[in-house]
Amino acid sequence: MALFALMDSNVATKILRIELDSNASSMINTIFNDQKLHFESHHSTVINFYAGYTPSYSECFKLSNFNESAALIDAVTRNTAIPVWDPKVIDVNHIKALFVGIASPQNNNLIAIQTFNKKQILDTSKSFVMKLIGSANTFSKADNVGFNLDDKLVAIINGSDIFFRSFFKLRSIFDMSNYFAEATDQEVNDFAMHSVFEVPLGFKLDTVADTVIRTKVTLINKSGTLNNQTISKLKRAAKKINFPLQTNLVSGVEKIVMPQEKKAIKALLDFLDEDIFTSEITQTIYKSNSKRKYS
Repeated sequence: MALFALMDSNVATKILRIELDSNASSMINTIFNDQKLHFESHHSTVINFYAGYTPSYSECFKLSNFNESAALIDAVTRNTAIPVWDPKVIDVNHIKALFVGIASPQNNNLIAIQTFNKKQILDTSKSFVMKLIGSANTFSKADNVGFNLDDKLVAIINGSDIFFRSFFKLRSIFDMSNYFAEATDQEVNDFAMHSVFEVPLGFKLDTVADTVIRTKVTLINKSGTLNNQTISKLKRAAKKINFPLQTNLVSGVEKIVMPQEKKAIKALLDFLDEDIFTSEITQTIYKSNSKRKYS
C-alpha cells in the first residue's frame, strides 16, 4: 500500500509519496484498514455537516461535492507517478496529513486520512541504534528521520464525499472556508458596531475574540437575528430563560449593552445564538453545547 503526505502551504508540491519497504507497506495497510473499520463501525450515523453542532460519539459529518478529494484520488490512482518525498530536501515539519487509498473491489475512490503534527516526529538527535555491520553490540548515533502514525483517522473520502467528526481538525488539512469560516477581525469588530449594540468608546471585540467568539459571530450573522428581531422580542426571550440582558436608551433608542469582559461577551453571544433554552417538559433552563435543526 502506498503512503502519501499532504504538504503545507510552504511547499510547492502538495502531495508526495513516502517510499516504503514491503514490511512497512504491509503495516500501513493493516493500520489504515483497521482504523477505517473502527471509524465506520463506531461513528456509523451519518449527518450532513451543520456548523455549530458537535456530533455525538456514534455520529459523523458528511460533506458532498468536496473538491479537495480529486487530487487525493488522483494520487492514489497513479501512485508511481507521484514524486517521492526526500526528507533531506523537504523537512518533515511541512507534512500536515498522511493518507492512503483503501483497496475495495467495489470502489477505488476510498481514501483514509490522518492528521500529522510535530508530536509524531521522532527526535533522533539523542538516539543511538545498533550497527548492522561491524562490531557486535556497538551503537552509533541515529541520524535518520522517523515518525509515528496517529491512532485514528480524521476523515474518510468516498468519491466526492468526505466523512469526518471534527471540522476543526479537517480545517488544519484543507481550506474549508467555502463551507464555514470564523469571523475575521474586521467582521468581529463590525458585528460589535451593529446599531443594536451600545459599546463604550475604544471597544474592539477582536482583542478578546477567540475561536468560540469568532464562530458565534459567524453563526449569529448567518441567522440574521440582529436584523430580523426587535429589542422587545429579544427582551421577552431573555426574560423567559432568566438571561440578564442589559439595555440602555441611547438618544431615545433602546440598545443592548455590549459587555466588556470575555465571559460576559460569550454569554451574550450564547443567548443571541439561541444556545440557552427552556425544556418544554420540565421548564428547566439549559445551555446547549451544540445544535442543529431537528428533522
